[in-house]
Amino acid sequence: MNKLVKPGGYLVSLVYPMDPPVETGPPYYLRPNHVVEALGEGWEKLVDEAPENSLEHHKDRESLLVLKRL
Repeated sequence: MNKLVKPGGYLVSLVYPMDPPVETGPPYYLRPNHVVEALGEGWEKLVDEAPENSLEHHKDRESLLVLKRL
C-alpha cells in the first residue's frame, strides 16, 4: 500500500471478519490494528467504526477503516 497510495492519499478498508480469535481458518479473524500494524509508519487513522449499512450476518463483525498516508 505504501507504493500504491501517494502521500496525502487515503486507504479505505472494510475489516472482516472480526470474529473471536481462532487458530484455524480460513477465514482467519482480523482486527483493524492488524491492518495498521502491517502498514507501518506514515499512516494516520481517521475512521475506525462499524459501517452504517451492513449485511445482517456481517453486523458486529466488521469495521470501516479509513487511513491517510502522511
